[in-house]
Amino acid sequence: MKPLECQAGHSDTVNTMVMIRSGMILSGGKDGRVVLTNTDSGEIYSKWINGTEVNKICYRNYVANHSFIAAGRNGSLTHWMLTGTKPDDPVSVIEGHKFGATGLVSIDETHFISGSRDCSVKLWDIEKKDCVMSQTVNRNLVTHMAYNSNNNLVAQTSEDKSVRLWDPRSLAVVMEFPRKRHIQMYCEFDGVNRLFSCSNGFNHDGCEITSYDIRNSRMSKEVRGHEGNVTSMSLVQLDGAKRLLVSVSADKQIRLWKIEEDGINVLKPFWNEDVPLEADNLQVCTYPDGHIIVSGGKGRLIHYQAKMAAQRIILDVQMIQKTSGAMTQSTSSHVIR
Repeated sequence: MKPLECQAGHSDTVNTMVMIRSGMILSGGKDGRVVLTNTDSGEIYSKWINGTEVNKICYRNYVANHSFIAAGRNGSLTHWMLTGTKPDDPVSVIEGHKFGATGLVSIDETHFISGSRDCSVKLWDIEKKDCVMSQTVNRNLVTHMAYNSNNNLVAQTSEDKSVRLWDPRSLAVVMEFPRKRHIQMYCEFDGVNRLFSCSNGFNHDGCEITSYDIRNSRMSKEVRGHEGNVTSMSLVQLDGAKRLLVSVSADKQIRLWKIEEDGINVLKPFWNEDVPLEADNLQVCTYPDGHIIVSGGKGRLIHYQAKMAAQRIILDVQMIQKTSGAMTQSTSSHVIR
């Protein structure tokens, strides 16, 4: 069956994606837009014009109050509401970073944390639009942030090749893992005690994914498989309660990794396949039952559904978003043998 083909909501590279609920994602891009997309039908529900390139998006849902914050390349933090069919003006625009805001997490109903290329990490009161606390770490050019509500910790990757854990209450670094050999691009929590990070690299130099036990800064596992910058990761739940880590890279590949085997934490290659997207700034987000959304250049999005069949992975292409006259896709599934 031929996949659904739809017009892209972005005209340039998609820098960031976040899931709202199953089938609904927010994406931000180089074109300065934030787009709300139904990834099952390909329908674009809303667009917001941010005025500057969007590096990261943080979705907030407190007491049925749906909103998001867009972190801009100019250092701005813009708060928008999701209500209504036509987006209104932003609720607020917070200026606080000297350079691009490149990390963003929501902490609670009134607070969020941002990180920037200016080496600072800031805690904000969203109602007062004030910076509550700020910490600067030398050479800490933030690349990504992730929040774990189970243990109230913020993980952060950096161009200084470090991965740090922050306490959002005191905005103090509570753990810094041994510095890696390459820039750390992205991080993702798995449960209470596990954290993943990924790095840049070229031709198998770097390009690694690292698994940490946050109870012990020395406990880590490292694997390689990609041949270019590993730019994003996400956990995906397949049918049959199998959980995997999915990663995307500038090598135009999507890879799946085993993260548990016989009840033991592992990090092992499981499956890989070429992604028919331009290589720059690939991003990935997931939702249950094996749904994987991958983004690339020129606003392109692909919706895959991963399924297990006879100990193999079948990756069905459900939907493709592209700009007019762009990519074509010849098959609706890839079987890894």
